[in-house]
Amino acid sequence: MKGKALSEDVSMRDDQAIWHAFQSGDRLAFESMYRDHIRQLIRYGFKISGDEQIVQDCIQDLFMELWDSRESLAEVKSVRHYLLKSLRYKIVRYLRQSNSEDLEKAGYYADDDHFERSLLEKEAGVVQSRKLYAALEMLPKRQKEAIHLRYFEQMSNEEVADLMGVNYQSACKFIYTALKNLRDIMLILFYCFKLFIIS
Repeated sequence: MKGKALSEDVSMRDDQAIWHAFQSGDRLAFESMYRDHIRQLIRYGFKISGDEQIVQDCIQDLFMELWDSRESLAEVKSVRHYLLKSLRYKIVRYLRQSNSEDLEKAGYYADDDHFERSLLEKEAGVVQSRKLYAALEMLPKRQKEAIHLRYFEQMSNEEVADLMGVNYQSACKFIYTALKNLRDIMLILFYCFKLFIIS
């Protein structure tokens, strides 16, 4: 536990060092920040909108605005958290302005979520991972987002709440309800699979 806390402190210091260098106009620090987080941003962007062009445009706009306003930006504790939250705000704002997608009904788009699929397969085996992946797809949008942030992005409940723009209790409820629903869905899938094998 102590080792984990120490590694988190080192990671936070590295984050802040890169952020300070970027704010001072260091292009290498800016490029490093982009390289370190681009995959997570793309993956998370697809959780908000399935339109590849929207995700790419919003990421591009985000980094252009970051560079242009670097000197006036506040200090951040976590660069990853700041970038994910900023991207979410941009995509949601774009979707609301364009009316191109119903945000409450929009599902998660995970066609290119190879990272999640490979992780699930390593953790639980191919058959079990497919059932879990199918169960995740059945969750309501906000529950799915909460699970993605909490377990795939390994954020704390406080960070999930902040990023989703809800209070701490609501974030905990999303996560708790999602886990309960996942368990129920997995049980249904298990029995359906058994019936299929028997028949």
